[in-house]
Amino acid sequence: MTNSGGILVPVGPSRTLEETVAHAVELVDTEGGDIHLIKTVPGHHVERDEVSPDQRVLDRAERFANKYSTGAISVRTALLGTEEYIAGPAEHVEFYLEYMNEHELDRILVDPGFSFDATAPTLQSLEELLDELGIEYELADVGDPDWKPTRGELIRGGVIGAAAFGFYVALGGPTYWFAIWSGVVTALISGILLRNVVFETTPRLRQGVRVFARLGIFVPSLLWEIAKANVQFAYVVLHPRLPIDPHLDRVEGAVGDGKSVMVFANSITLTPGTMAVDADGHHLLIHSLNRSAREDMLDGVHESAVRKLFYGSGRQRMEGPGPREDFEPLYGSSIRDRDGRGSDDSKQEDTQ
Repeated sequence: MTNSGGILVPVGPSRTLEETVAHAVELVDTEGGDIHLIKTVPGHHVERDEVSPDQRVLDRAERFANKYSTGAISVRTALLGTEEYIAGPAEHVEFYLEYMNEHELDRILVDPGFSFDATAPTLQSLEELLDELGIEYELADVGDPDWKPTRGELIRGGVIGAAAFGFYVALGGPTYWFAIWSGVVTALISGILLRNVVFETTPRLRQGVRVFARLGIFVPSLLWEIAKANVQFAYVVLHPRLPIDPHLDRVEGAVGDGKSVMVFANSITLTPGTMAVDADGHHLLIHSLNRSAREDMLDGVHESAVRKLFYGSGRQRMEGPGPREDFEPLYGSSIRDRDGRGSDDSKQEDTQ
């Protein structure tokens, strides 16, 4: 990398964002160069709104830069990873390094309050990760700002508190004031302590209402698939020849965040005949008992239902992993056929 004097600033909705951008402006005013404000936006086969919360964070950081600038400073902003699924902190950093190489930047300024998502900075520390990778960085001098919750923290804490209190009432059914206030206090403590632990991203009311409404379609459809799979599974178990054809495939799911991956994997596991063995980002290791179960999975029966649940049915239609060729067979008759050893069916026919 050449020493161009440019400085990279990963931004997020932290309490110290303004102080960090002000520090970056001070460095550039003194030493020259450009300020590059960037934010990684995990996404995969997902159409994003034109005005997203991530873009608003970038716009806010850019306003801070213009506010504290005293000269002609070039401020650039960029959303990175909009077409990818970013599974962990290390992949965020890979985007940072790729951007630095592309724009010949030589410095990273880290916001002490920065976090990759809604998780507490201490649980996923950018500084610790950069230290482990041997990447030099500078920590922004933000002083000792007064603690105050961000809007996102208030939303996350409120949702956790409401859920905790609702669960408490559902289990105990308190009818006297001491028990009710005990539940309220417990819910408040849960919201305060877990606000930066439970959620990957801050819930949005409109999106949450839409997903909750679509559950009315998703749950019956999942139960129907489970019922059909139970019949198929019973047929296989009760058949005298036990016609199983086990396969193990690595499937790339067309889902864009942790919640959809979780629902995708669990809907596969809940359906008899298929099981999600492991997950690495949006890649799932899926075992299927017979060909019909595998074909349903590759045709996108589970994936389509999950996409409709989280993204709607209008603009998110796409083929399943099989037609997209977003899968890799690891074990099964297709692998044996490729190796020239024949399938299970052919072996059975030879012995008859």
